[in-house]
Amino acid sequence: MKPQFDAGRGLVLWNYTPVAHNTLHAVRDGWGPVLRQCRGIIFDRRGKLVALPFPKFFNLGEHPETQLLPNEPFDATEKHDGHLGIAFRHAHCDWVTTRGSFHHRTGAIATRMWREHLRDFRWARQLLEQMTLLFEVIHPETRVLRNYGSRKALVLTGAYDTVSLHDFDHEDLATLGRQLGIPVAQRWPGDLSELVSHARDRGVRNREGWVVRFRGGLRMKVKYETYIGRMVEEKLSRTYLLRRLAAGNAERMLDTLPEEIYARGTSMLAELRAAAELPESNRREYLLTLQGDAATSAYKAAVDAYLKTLRAS
Repeated sequence: MKPQFDAGRGLVLWNYTPVAHNTLHAVRDGWGPVLRQCRGIIFDRRGKLVALPFPKFFNLGEHPETQLLPNEPFDATEKHDGHLGIAFRHAHCDWVTTRGSFHHRTGAIATRMWREHLRDFRWARQLLEQMTLLFEVIHPETRVLRNYGSRKALVLTGAYDTVSLHDFDHEDLATLGRQLGIPVAQRWPGDLSELVSHARDRGVRNREGWVVRFRGGLRMKVKYETYIGRMVEEKLSRTYLLRRLAAGNAERMLDTLPEEIYARGTSMLAELRAAAELPESNRREYLLTLQGDAATSAYKAAVDAYLKTLRAS
C-alpha cells in the first residue's frame, strides 16, 4: 500500500502499488481485505472515512472467486472506457479524484464538470455530505482506447454511504441518477451466460465490457474479447518490448500493463529474453524468426539495439 497526502485539505489517500497489482494474483490470499480496500480510499487526519471507492475486484476467471461463481441474482452494468472518478464532499466543497492521486489531470477535469453540474442541483449537496459517488469520467482529454468523439460525461457506476457503508445496487443508482440528473451505467437485460457469450463476440467493436455485481456483494469484470485485443495492439508488440529491453526499463513497463494483458506481456518478454541463452551468432536469426514476415525495418533496428545491449552486458 502507498499513501498520498493532501496537507492543505488534511486528507490521506491509500492505493495499492503496481507491484501488488501485478504479482499478488499468484500469492494465495495475497489480496487480503484491507489491501483490497486500498483502491483510492480517503480518510481525514482524524481517521474519519471521507471517500469509499470500489474495493479491488477481478476479471471473470482471473481469480478463484471469479471462477466458481455464486448462484445469486445479479446486476450487470456497462463498463465505460474512461477513468474512475471518486466524488466526495469535504469541508463543504465537492471534489473528484482518481484512485491513485489527488492531483491527476482526470480528477481536475472531473471536479470542474461535477461542480458545474451541481450548480443546478444545490439542494443535493446535503445528500452528498456522507456519500461517495463513483463515476466513469468520459472526456476527449482522458481517452483510453474507446472513441467517444467529443462526448463529455460523468456516468454513475456506483455509490456508497460512508457512514452505513451501504453499497448501492442498480435500482438505488437509478433513483440517485434521477435525483441528481446524471446518466447511470446501462444495465444488462439477460442472464450471465448470455453476457459472457456476448463478450466473446468479435463482431462487437468500440466497447469495453461489463461489471457484474452479485446480490452478496461480489463484483467481477467481463471484458469484450475485441477490447482486450485492442489493449494488446496498443501496449504490446515485439518491437516495443525489444526497445524496453534495450533501454533497461522492461520491468517498469510491465508494472504499467493492465491485468488483462500482464501475463501475455510477461510471456512475450521471456520469449525475447531467451535470445540471451543462445550462442551470440544465433541470436539475431532467432529474434527475426519470431517475427517472421512481419519483421519490419523498425523491428530489425530494435533487434540490433537489444543485441548491442546483450553484448555489452
